[in-house]
Amino acid sequence: MLLDKVKRSITYRFNYQVSPVLSQVMSGMNRGKLGHGPRLTDAQPLLDLGISVEQVSFDIEDCWNFWHSLCPKSQQLEQLVNSESFWQKLPQYYFTWKSLQAILENPQSVYIDIASTVNSPYQQIISLLAKTTNIYTQDLVFPPGINDRQIGGSAAELPLPEASVDAMTLHCAFEHFEGDADTGFVREAGRVLRPGGRVCIVPLYLGEYAFVLCDPVWAFNLCVDSDTVIHFLPRWGERHGRFYDPETLLQRIVEPSTAAGLIVRVIHFTNITELDPDCYTHFGLILEKPL
Repeated sequence: MLLDKVKRSITYRFNYQVSPVLSQVMSGMNRGKLGHGPRLTDAQPLLDLGISVEQVSFDIEDCWNFWHSLCPKSQQLEQLVNSESFWQKLPQYYFTWKSLQAILENPQSVYIDIASTVNSPYQQIISLLAKTTNIYTQDLVFPPGINDRQIGGSAAELPLPEASVDAMTLHCAFEHFEGDADTGFVREAGRVLRPGGRVCIVPLYLGEYAFVLCDPVWAFNLCVDSDTVIHFLPRWGERHGRFYDPETLLQRIVEPSTAAGLIVRVIHFTNITELDPDCYTHFGLILEKPL
């Protein structure tokens, strides 16, 4: 166990040092562009394609009151709220709880945090606020199948019966779905959601054109569509971060979701930069199974 930790630490440190050089080399070979791609922050291109967009303005005071009410109940959440690395999550978790609150106040509801981690802070929020105890986490790295409260395997092939889930969330997760897993997941959501069930995806990353963000030291055997631009981001520490343009969002997500019987709503957070000018949660996505 200790040896494995040492090996991981050495690998991470080496990759961290090599990443800027490799990014320069890969971009110099015309394998992609150096630096972050251009984000889309304006909803008009989506509306021009007929994609339904709901404009949402954060109640910033209520957002902070929400967190301040939770902090006395959890030392971990209090530490996270006060950490610099966590502030981007504050509006995301606030929004998904508010969107799912009515569902999760039903003791019989079934909830899954998709592409989660063992120590996800959102699990603490759900355990503190929700009335249901049917709370699960899912991730590709978990052992296959259902093991206690963990669900292993691909989110595009959940080992669950039809109409068995009431709510699912994805926080800073959907962009990491490689290949056709993003389309596969929304189709799977149409299968496993009960009528009235809902999926919240925050953020939904959109670009002025379709691109994949990539730290090349972690991107061995990475495959992307031939017409998708790769942007190399040194020391990002992730192998794949998908940014949709309006056309690819329509093709990969909106149309398959509609075909799976889901109502699609893109959420545009109009005042997100009032929380901080660097806040990146400009868009979210809600998929809902009609009653």
